[in-house]
Amino acid sequence: MATFFCPGCWHDFNEDLIRCPNCGLVIHEFWNSKDYLEKLILALRHPEPTTPVRAAWLLGKIGDPRAVVSLIEIVKETDDLYLAREAIKALGAIDTPQARHFIRTLANHPARMIRAEAGAALSTKK
Repeated sequence: MATFFCPGCWHDFNEDLIRCPNCGLVIHEFWNSKDYLEKLILALRHPEPTTPVRAAWLLGKIGDPRAVVSLIEIVKETDDLYLAREAIKALGAIDTPQARHFIRTLANHPARMIRAEAGAALSTKK
């Protein structure tokens, strides 16, 4: 059986509903008002754990600077080191001054994986 999620509150339900029973969001109207990049940025907060990682990877491949703030927020907020690592890779690929500045702040991160990814992201830049 498929599981559906509200993109506003991430409440899940078993059918494709017009309105979220939890927060009242008109789901299809909301989705139709978003472009692909905006949908990927929203997916960074999806409760299914592999979806945010894939979204971060795609955001890095697309390279749109509009994703930088959301990727930084995810790195700061998540406990998932794999998501943080993929978001750092994406920030390195997008390579804006804001992204580079944030990546440099990770040099003393407590997780070796994060420090290593930050170093790798910066080492490919001038």
